[in-house]
Amino acid sequence: MTETAFDQFYELGLRAIALDATAFEQIQTIPLSNVTAVLFAFIAGFSQAVGQAIVLFINRVKPIRFFLSLLIAALLYAFSYIFWALSTWIASIVLFAKYPSFMVIARTLGLAYAPLSFSFLVALPYLGIPIYVILSVWSFLAFLTGLDVALGLGIWQTFWCTALGWAVFQLSQRTIGRPITWIGRWLENTVAGVKLVTDLKAIEEIVEAGLKKTHL
Repeated sequence: MTETAFDQFYELGLRAIALDATAFEQIQTIPLSNVTAVLFAFIAGFSQAVGQAIVLFINRVKPIRFFLSLLIAALLYAFSYIFWALSTWIASIVLFAKYPSFMVIARTLGLAYAPLSFSFLVALPYLGIPIYVILSVWSFLAFLTGLDVALGLGIWQTFWCTALGWAVFQLSQRTIGRPITWIGRWLENTVAGVKLVTDLKAIEEIVEAGLKKTHL
């Protein structure tokens, strides 16, 4: 019986975290790899939402709203993953006149989200932001490793392709993506029943303030 990407989910994730290029080769060929790639992005989003859930606790959000808020945050995160994959796909065409399959890039990026499965650690006082920066760089390096395999351009060409894709993604979020971002935040706040704080620095300040109160 042929193994699917689901069957090797944990193994693929661990190998991606280890920056093992063969994991990115494998996810291009085994069954159910598309869904598995999206699942990695969803888990990364859910993990980050859990890390930021301290805000939900502070605002005493009801249990059902709490769970729905985490779910919405994870779905929005996975949605942004599609836009980043699209930006990178466009960058590969613009920079190198390469016309890879969009799904090849999407599968690669999805698996590269594996390090961000530990994003729940952003809840740690004082260490949250540094940890998130490290995980983000780690994920970027995983994407760079995978894209080098997928496109076969060479490491520096792949780096510029990845960097341009990320830059286009960030720019689109701040321009044409603003309405989508606003709708996403409105949806999160509506589901939670309160206005949520999503900025990591603000969350860290809330946690620090809470710790100081407990020691008074």
